[in-house]
Amino acid sequence: MPAVLIAAPDSLSGKTTVAAALGWRLAQGGKRVALSRLAGDANAAADAQSLGGLPFNADRRAEPLQAAVLSTGAGVSLVEAPAGDPRSALESLSARAVVVVAYADPLPADLPSFCGALGQSCAGVAITRVPARRLEATRAAAAAIGVHLLGLIPEDRTLAAPTLGALAEALEAGGSSLNSAETVIDRPIISSISADPAQGYFARYGPNAVIVRSDKPDQQLAALNAGAPCLIVTGGLPVLSYVEERAAEEGIPVLRTRYDTVAAVERLEGLYGVTPFSGRAKVERIVALAGELDVSALA
Repeated sequence: MPAVLIAAPDSLSGKTTVAAALGWRLAQGGKRVALSRLAGDANAAADAQSLGGLPFNADRRAEPLQAAVLSTGAGVSLVEAPAGDPRSALESLSARAVVVVAYADPLPADLPSFCGALGQSCAGVAITRVPARRLEATRAAAAAIGVHLLGLIPEDRTLAAPTLGALAEALEAGGSSLNSAETVIDRPIISSISADPAQGYFARYGPNAVIVRSDKPDQQLAALNAGAPCLIVTGGLPVLSYVEERAAEEGIPVLRTRYDTVAAVERLEGLYGVTPFSGRAKVERIVALAGELDVSALA
């Protein structure tokens, strides 16, 4: 079984996203694909869980590999390595190729030397989070520094956004059961702090979470009336029983946090753009975005 290593000069470059995209492309081409994650950094456990849950993954292990023990029975094994020099992993896995992943803005200055150190093992570079307006400029920049481009993955709000479960953890939030913890929150909005009926505002922007003060039951109800699928209630005051009952009837999670609105938003802001790849919505989105990735050298 040939092994292909997924590597990157820097952490949070999008290795797990690219591994999922390549795995899906190979599976669509009729290959039996195993995806796994090597241990060695703080993101390994979350990445391994994400890869293990992919429906097309023949290796369903949800923990990182402590050693180069690959799943048997797959046609191609894709192994995500920790960020940094992958040559020791390349040797221990007897991998035949390395796919290098780089973040687009800006491209790492050491990308040519990173690829050059891998020699013939470097299958090419996948560049992630490319702004739509810079797709062709990024393609030209890659060509100018002499790297072989496997494809570009556009910047995307769904891929960059955290899940509801991640938001709840960051806010140390209590509240209703998170049956939808894997829901990606890519359109949160902050409710007005003034006396504003707000329902039209919520309906116009179609958020999938509304951040609203705990002393604003009118705006909490307006968000529910406008179809908001989640409330994040700040300030630590009790939520009116009518709001809780209404949300429970409609299956809408209500997260209650002791942080005020400003502090809550500051805590949530740090999750966007760095959240690990996970959840069905992100898998579906990367499938839609991965069309141009060249997998011919890997198959």
